[in-house]
Amino acid sequence: MERKSCWSLILCLIILVIMGLVGNKHIKKEMMSELTNEVELSEGEVREKDLDINKYRLTVEHTQKQIDNVDKEVKELQDEIGKLNAAKEEKDKGVKACKDSVAVLNNDVAAVEKEKSDIEGKFGGEKTKWSEEMNGLKQKLQNQSPVCAFVNTTAEVLKSDSTIKDLCPQIQVAVKL
Repeated sequence: MERKSCWSLILCLIILVIMGLVGNKHIKKEMMSELTNEVELSEGEVREKDLDINKYRLTVEHTQKQIDNVDKEVKELQDEIGKLNAAKEEKDKGVKACKDSVAVLNNDVAAVEKEKSDIEGKFGGEKTKWSEEMNGLKQKLQNQSPVCAFVNTTAEVLKSDSTIKDLCPQIQVAVKL
């Protein structure tokens, strides 16, 4: 029996070792399965992160293109503003020249108007003076001079000296029949 018990013991030990090995293999298989699951999860997370990174990269590229387009538009607008400012400065110079010439013309017009008003004032004074003198002379012509009373008023004298008729218009030639 000793042999039998030894064999049973060995058999038990072998069964225990096999069970231990199977259990160990089963535990390692479960650990391997868990590790595989973790690796798959990690790979899934890495793929998600790669997709997110690609999305962000595409968004950054799109945003950079928009920024480049805006920068290009800003540069074009600045160039256009520069051209418009140059044209504006040229127009401003023209306007200033026109205003200066208008001021000169206004000064010339004011001088001419002053000269005109001075001349009109002098003319009015002269006209008044001449009108008074003409009225006085007309009055003198209408009033008979006392000298005309002593003038020889015969037709022959009046024909020979026409100044008598001019000086004394009231004298009429007496027609002799």
